[in-house]
Amino acid sequence: MAASGALPKYWMFSDEYTQNPYEAFSVLRAEEPVTLVETPDGARAWLVTRYEDVRSALADPRLSRDIEKLYEALGRQIGKELKATDEITNHLANSDRPRHTRLRKALVFAFTPRRVADMRPGLEKAVDELLDDLAVQKQPDLLVGLTEPLPIIAIAQLLGVPPSDWRQFQIWSRTMHTVDATDPTGILAQHTRELSDYMAGLIAEKTRHPSDDLISAMVHAEGDKLLSPKEILSTAFALMTGGNETTTALMTGCFAALLTHPEQAARVRADLDLLPRVVDELIRFSSPMLYSLQRLTLEDVEIGGTTIPAGEIVMISPASANHDPEAFADRPEELDIDRPKPAHLTFGHGIHNCIGSHLARAQAEIGIRRVFERFPDIRLAVRPSELRYQPTLLARAPMALPVRL
Repeated sequence: MAASGALPKYWMFSDEYTQNPYEAFSVLRAEEPVTLVETPDGARAWLVTRYEDVRSALADPRLSRDIEKLYEALGRQIGKELKATDEITNHLANSDRPRHTRLRKALVFAFTPRRVADMRPGLEKAVDELLDDLAVQKQPDLLVGLTEPLPIIAIAQLLGVPPSDWRQFQIWSRTMHTVDATDPTGILAQHTRELSDYMAGLIAEKTRHPSDDLISAMVHAEGDKLLSPKEILSTAFALMTGGNETTTALMTGCFAALLTHPEQAARVRADLDLLPRVVDELIRFSSPMLYSLQRLTLEDVEIGGTTIPAGEIVMISPASANHDPEAFADRPEELDIDRPKPAHLTFGHGIHNCIGSHLARAQAEIGIRRVFERFPDIRLAVRPSELRYQPTLLARAPMALPVRL
């Protein structure tokens, strides 16, 4: 089934869409804002693209994030049994109320603005060390040198992972986000087991010897913040994998936006105090989250005038919403660092809004500030049109960001 009269059946898997999804989103918002899309292997989902519909769908309790139900529905579609492992079934992003409420309550203390402010010196030190290494590279790449390793370091520090293990986490994290649940090679299952075994060992160590980190806090929590062993493992697993790719995409997208708009970058570089305000416009413009985590309809649900039957998978596009002219009437396809703080939906809406949004913003702000302070003449080493984006159904960012320092 074609998504609309103007788009081919598998438009979502074309290189044209990968490199510029906004043309397709514009067509869909105008012609078929809630549309059925299919994959070559038989999976299907309803795609929501308009801002108001996206915002409403993200907060609709009839759209479930129960990962076991989602896997069951996907398995029925492709004719293959998919089993959700303990590592992914027991954390808040893959849970509904009331369990989600309890899990979030146990974790939110670690991601407050005050806690993130306490982390800033460590983040600044990590950025400075990464830039030291970047400065001596013959062909420096901001993705490889900064925006990929920094989020791993940030989450590793938060969890209490030793620095010697950060590189291995990068390998595991990349697998989790480039290989899907239908993987026939076995590499996803292998790396899932390896990461799970490692996290179980780290939890055991923090149980015996607690320190000032999130795993220690979870292990030794009491009362209504007490989590089960499976929930602690699943939460640590999710933070170590889910918190990396999305923040990498966010940071890379912010840098790409600035480096492809040199006049606006020059204004930011001349007044770095603009950054706390400008970061949200960079996030809105680059829209690193193409789609939120998929939902499943628990009953018939009407969205944007279309009734989606019960038991159907729903894809919700913050990226499309962030470029919707109905929500951003003043040139939504352009970067405007003078735009009043945009109410973008990159971090979601409702109970599943991103718990780590303050930490993600801080990493972007610190990274940009330190790069511009250290390398005021930084520029792209390729033409903007040469930046290539990796095919993905979640986070969107350039595959590489080569620069001249």
